[in-house]
Amino acid sequence: MKIETPIHRIKRARREAQLQKIIAGLLTQQALDDNELRSLTVTRVEISASRSVCYILFYSPDGEGAFKEKLQQLILYKPSLRKAIGDELQGRYVPEVIFKYDTNLNKQLALEKLLDDVADHDSNTQ
Repeated sequence: MKIETPIHRIKRARREAQLQKIIAGLLTQQALDDNELRSLTVTRVEISASRSVCYILFYSPDGEGAFKEKLQQLILYKPSLRKAIGDELQGRYVPEVIFKYDTNLNKQLALEKLLDDVADHDSNTQ
């Protein structure tokens, strides 16, 4: 098993940022044409350590159920998305694309709401 060095992590983070910019732009453009995709937002892009899989994480204000309903529509765009990624990136291989719902963002939003509620409660009691 190969140990990932800080340099490898930095390179992977740069590649993830580059992919997120490309993918978010492509899917935003596609959402203009396809009303079903408008409520989905790309929150993060993660690449596996082997660089063979690209996880695209989405958020929907309607919840994970709404994402699962739109997943079949997203899968239809996977081949054209991979082609566009291949055209933009310099590399020998285009990673496999997997769409996932970003559950971490839900947790983050819930924590932020709790903190806001506590701050409001403290300001009202003083």
